[in-house]
Amino acid sequence: MWLCVVLCVGCNNRQVVIDNVKVFKVEKIDDNFSWDDIVEKVEIIPLETNANSLIGTFHKGIVTENDIYVFDNRYQFLLNFDIAGNFKKKIGEKEKSAEGYLEIRDFCIVGDNIYTLDYQRIHCYNKITGKKEDSWPFDTREGFNPMKMFVFNKDNYFLWNSNPNVQNPKQGEYYRMHKMQEGKAIEKFFKYEYPSSDDPRFYMVNEQSCYIRPMDGEDIVYELTKDTLSALFKIDFGPMAISVPEIVELSKSTQPNAYLKSNKFKNISSVLEVKDYIYFTCNGPDAFLYEGLISKHTGNVKFGKFSSANPRFFFSDGVFLYGYYEPFLMDRFRKNGIQNCFEAIWLNSEHIKPEDNIVLVKVRLK
Repeated sequence: MWLCVVLCVGCNNRQVVIDNVKVFKVEKIDDNFSWDDIVEKVEIIPLETNANSLIGTFHKGIVTENDIYVFDNRYQFLLNFDIAGNFKKKIGEKEKSAEGYLEIRDFCIVGDNIYTLDYQRIHCYNKITGKKEDSWPFDTREGFNPMKMFVFNKDNYFLWNSNPNVQNPKQGEYYRMHKMQEGKAIEKFFKYEYPSSDDPRFYMVNEQSCYIRPMDGEDIVYELTKDTLSALFKIDFGPMAISVPEIVELSKSTQPNAYLKSNKFKNISSVLEVKDYIYFTCNGPDAFLYEGLISKHTGNVKFGKFSSANPRFFFSDGVFLYGYYEPFLMDRFRKNGIQNCFEAIWLNSEHIKPEDNIVLVKVRLK
């Protein structure tokens, strides 16, 4: 088996202790990532354009067997489309009432339930009707301000804490992830040492597990199930990896975005799994985005600079990778050239107008 995991997890604020994990080394960095020799099939799914379905800013998406769910964090909508892209409904309403929510910070889907993270509460909606069926608060003392979550059920869910605005000396150690039961933290993981982004943290593998992408500057990807937290693998950038002391020093810089503009690789994200590959993205030198594929069979890493003419992948159902395009940019990509494997997108998109809704892309790899 290619995966080697040693894990010790305890209560009472103890850290995850890692002895040994599988290491994937980035040996070669391409000027541009090429998909042409990897992609087997591409399908296009234009999302219906109407007054209720328009997406301002795509933040997170989940695709099930029959449905597509998209979270727009600009307008605070969670929208539901069928698998062909036809608009079905909006989940919940942003309003000050027992049935409404103040904001949506994150969402996940397990079984027939859609869970959303609100300020100091979690809401549960019926996946079929979109109606709220339950809602509960959680302990927010000691500066606990979660921005991300993954829910297995009401009595077993995990919240990812935001950066503390003020470190309270009386609080003691501050931890990123809390395992919750009956609204209270029963275990805590990932001790806070330096600021990290509040971008999506949990990437669903299936209803029983998800990946946790590393904090900025770290390189170990974890798998979370309802019972265990496991260190899965490390992505090794060698001398091009940023160190914790460098992160701390750059955080003190007066130059805007000094951390992102540094000449190192940092901030691994978008960890998605299909049958034979693990896909990931990473911020690299001068704030450029890079993407990579790890072969599960050989351990080889294909890695290069992300091209804006490629789909921005956000989800995997274990078979397909799902990405998206914003239509107002598509003409620019067509003129600047497109990789051969994605030509089908352009051949089937002539009827798409710049003002239309986002376009999803469904990709099967060889």
